[in-house]
Amino acid sequence: MVLAAAVEALRRLLARLARRLRSNIIFDVALIAMLVWLASGISFSLVEGLGLQEGLYWALETMTTVGYGDIVPRTPAGRLIAMLTIVAGIAVYTALVSIAAGNIVEAAERRRQGYIRYRGARHVVVIGWTPASEAAVRELRSRGYSGDIVLVTEKPAAVAKEIDIEGLTLVRGDPTRRETLLRASVHRAGMVVVSTNDDAKTVLVVLAVRGLNHSARIVAEALHPENVELLHKAGADIVVPTRDLGGRMLAASLLEPGAAMFVENISRIEEGLIEIHEIPAAPYAGKRYIDVLLELRRHGMTPVAIRRRGRLITNPADDTLLESDDVLVVVVPTPAAGEAAPQGEAAPSGGGGAGGAGGS
Repeated sequence: MVLAAAVEALRRLLARLARRLRSNIIFDVALIAMLVWLASGISFSLVEGLGLQEGLYWALETMTTVGYGDIVPRTPAGRLIAMLTIVAGIAVYTALVSIAAGNIVEAAERRRQGYIRYRGARHVVVIGWTPASEAAVRELRSRGYSGDIVLVTEKPAAVAKEIDIEGLTLVRGDPTRRETLLRASVHRAGMVVVSTNDDAKTVLVVLAVRGLNHSARIVAEALHPENVELLHKAGADIVVPTRDLGGRMLAASLLEPGAAMFVENISRIEEGLIEIHEIPAAPYAGKRYIDVLLELRRHGMTPVAIRRRGRLITNPADDTLLESDDVLVVVVPTPAAGEAAPQGEAAPSGGGGAGGAGGS
């Protein structure tokens, strides 16, 4: 019974493949080429008194215009077959090459236009192309993330002309539609960034993404601070109120310029003197926060917060005991050109960034 089911499944697979091939013109041309090859080879072997293998060999080298000259027609009928084979072979060969080249060009254009289905997993999906999402993509690359980044946008052609980011796959479509998100393989993504320049649309996208993927870390941009809580309820793990944050930075620059300069320095990784990273706290489990702080300071790192079970503990008390599942948020100096990073620094890894984003 199992064998019969396997045979039936194989039969259906072959039938589906045959239907797909029959709908492709290159299959028709290849079939014509096969018929011409067999007809020429068999007829040539009969009229020239050669074996079938020799006749087929002669037909193939004649159709491809190789013409080694080791087998030549010696009868009038053989010469007639040779002329017909040469004409048919050139026509079929030219058609095959032109169709194959056309398919390659069409596939490249469809990819450039975003009419594709991404089939990877544990990747980063960026939904919406805005100044914030563009900065996020560039920041990911500058921090060493080398995994796949899939951008979902309704205008991929305009994006493709503006950006030169390596490894960015474009998927065209309405991000609020399930079909578009499935083509971007959102259900298998490790992290998702949503930035649409419209909070209402962002909420709909976050709801759709969370419905497809319950484990991915979703980071959303909120243009208005009153929508932050709504986005959290929709399923976003982290919400960044960009406009509100920018206004607070402007005010802080006037009243507390040192604090504003610190944040500005962190936000400009290419030119900044310091960076913020995360390192696992497992090696320090059971130790007091103050002891870990002093130990890490000797390696050029300053812990400023603890991420524990999705909650951020800022400025922890000195006697706070670290747990094995904790993550330390640390400030580290940016190495100058030619200098090594401080010992113990956990630089972002290319492939593991999305892979470790299963939860918040």
